[in-house]
Amino acid sequence: MLELPAEHPGVGALLDQHVAAVRHAIRSIGAHVGHTSLLSYLIGFWDGAHEKGWRAPEPGHPLDFATLRMSAVCLMLAPAQAA
Repeated sequence: MLELPAEHPGVGALLDQHVAAVRHAIRSIGAHVGHTSLLSYLIGFWDGAHEKGWRAPEPGHPLDFATLRMSAVCLMLAPAQAA
């Protein structure tokens, strides 16, 4: 997960945009952005993507929206990123 920027040039900016969107979504419901809300968001997002038939892209294939969104949440769960 943390190697995405190295494997996919330019993905860092996309991840930053997803991080901002996740923070906005959590704050818009009046919740604090922390481990509990991030895990809830991640589980709900994954459940929805899975129900729609989402599967992680194969190595070497382009990263899709769902992969980037879930990767951003995982990065936010890293101790240095939690806010």
